[in-house]
Amino acid sequence: MPRQHQSHLICRLLVLLALIVGSNATQPLASVAQDKTAKAEKNSTSSDEVGNALLTADQLAAAQRWENDIEKLEKRDQLEDATEDAVLLIGSSSIRLWANAAEGLAPYPVINRGYGGAKYSDLAHYAPRLIEPHSFQAAVVFVANDIVGGTSDHAVADVEKWVRSVIGVAQGHQPNAPILLVEVTPTPSRLKVWAETRRLNAMLREVALTLPGVYFVATAEFYLDADDQPRRDLFRGDMLHQNDAGYQRWGSLIKRRLDEVLEPQLASQS
Repeated sequence: MPRQHQSHLICRLLVLLALIVGSNATQPLASVAQDKTAKAEKNSTSSDEVGNALLTADQLAAAQRWENDIEKLEKRDQLEDATEDAVLLIGSSSIRLWANAAEGLAPYPVINRGYGGAKYSDLAHYAPRLIEPHSFQAAVVFVANDIVGGTSDHAVADVEKWVRSVIGVAQGHQPNAPILLVEVTPTPSRLKVWAETRRLNAMLREVALTLPGVYFVATAEFYLDADDQPRRDLFRGDMLHQNDAGYQRWGSLIKRRLDEVLEPQLASQS
């Protein structure tokens, strides 16, 4: 082959080689760009993903801890006579231990479905099983264990999501039944977290003000003395759960709010 042709061939081979190398070099750059775009899109929803992950983790933990208690309550559903004009009580141990709730809320019949140390996270998980088997004219919700001063405490913003979830289940089941959110009671045993609990109570009040058919039951001021300290005479020896005097006060406050909410509704139906 003439030397001139060899030179042209070498040049063409060099150009072709450069094109091949260039195409391989730009491919990783394109992949990197795609990866960055994907990561940016992922980061844009990271806050929602974190919230959903927290909700799922809490609900799974609740299923393991409280499943036996919920099954026992479901058995009661099969044994107890249902009444459509009842008031459904759901929530934590203050509801569960309210032995004379029917007396305190008379003449309203009551369905008591409180359990253990309920938090709003697990109540959101069990809400369909606790609420949907019943017909009721109103639901009363009290949960006091999301903020206790421990490592498992929840942020108020997370509690709000679960509160709204419970409300959604209740209103989806019985749209016309009012829902009463009872303020978390100040207790001597949890005084150190009362400032944060106040913020949670403010959130409950705000939810009640902004959602139709939801009402706030203010109770805290009736459990504080002149020095803004919890009244020890209204609690049992554990300084957490109410004694008979405490329940008498609690019942009168909830009953008064039920009357305020239900009487106009009943009058409009007559």
